[in-house]
Amino acid sequence: MQVDFIIVGQGLAGTCFALELLKHKKTFIIIDEYNSNTSSRIALGVYNPIILKWLTKPWEIDNQMKHFDIFYNRINSFLNIKCLDEIGLYKYLNSICDQNNWLLKSKSSGRRSYTSSKLHSIINKGLINNDYYGLVKNAGRVNIQLFLASFRDYCKRHKNIIEEKLNYNDLVVNSSSVFFRNFTARKVIFCQGYPGLENPYFSNLNFSPTKGEILHIYCKGLNLKKILHSGLLLVPLGGDFYSVGATYNRNFINNEPTIESKNKIIDILDRTLNKPYRIIKHLAAIRPSTLDRKPLIGVHKDYKNIYIINGLGTRGVLLAPYLSHLLIQNIYYNKTIPVEIDVNRF
Repeated sequence: MQVDFIIVGQGLAGTCFALELLKHKKTFIIIDEYNSNTSSRIALGVYNPIILKWLTKPWEIDNQMKHFDIFYNRINSFLNIKCLDEIGLYKYLNSICDQNNWLLKSKSSGRRSYTSSKLHSIINKGLINNDYYGLVKNAGRVNIQLFLASFRDYCKRHKNIIEEKLNYNDLVVNSSSVFFRNFTARKVIFCQGYPGLENPYFSNLNFSPTKGEILHIYCKGLNLKKILHSGLLLVPLGGDFYSVGATYNRNFINNEPTIESKNKIIDILDRTLNKPYRIIKHLAAIRPSTLDRKPLIGVHKDYKNIYIINGLGTRGVLLAPYLSHLLIQNIYYNKTIPVEIDVNRF
């Protein structure tokens, strides 16, 4: 069977790239062994146009946001789901210095469209601190679990997916084609996240993986309407359920949840909430981060039919649609990939 692309991986990157291929009337087969314990599938799904620690704008965020809205609204219609919830985000400003910094930086021309230039109070007896907060307007949550599951169901119905782990010995690459069993493709793309560290075709990349852990909690009557950032993110899921996280750890042994990270999240929760809560789940996964905190996309330096999207770190919800768009433009319309994210920049 002939296809345009073999896609290895069906996390955020692989799913978004496949949807861009469909938009451009290209064909594909996905190879992916389902694993619920991946960074895409346990992620909070928060999108946020501001780096909250520094109140700075991430790389290409204006273009990311522009493409983000178009992409997810199209996907909601295509898959008949509602996976996008733009509810806004409050950042707790702990000190006078934090408050003054917010007031100063939020008024700059580059941030004005994303942040409120005043301080906000939250009237909520479930919070220990009601004053003061900065509001990020263009922030919210993508229900990644619904998004990925819905697209996987689509692929199953259309026989676009092989549900198993790739054995690299089954992949044969020559100068014009890529072969996998009875499939012949013009190109292959690796969208593997953390398992991509074992990829023999891209073995010398500047990966610096980080482990993230989250808690799902039940807190009756908290009634948070927006995402809250107070050390970590507290994300409303509906019905008194919330996700809390995620931790960030470069020194880890495996992808199992740890008592240390659990206690760290509990400590922050206990300094944030004025209501009792119950822990429902504790989850962990490893993010495919890079040393320079920039993603990796583009074509292999020797094999011109092998591509990659990886290294999305903590911002995959925003980056995956935009990077997929950029790579499609590069492959089919000869648009140049920005050098700062090109996989061959090292």
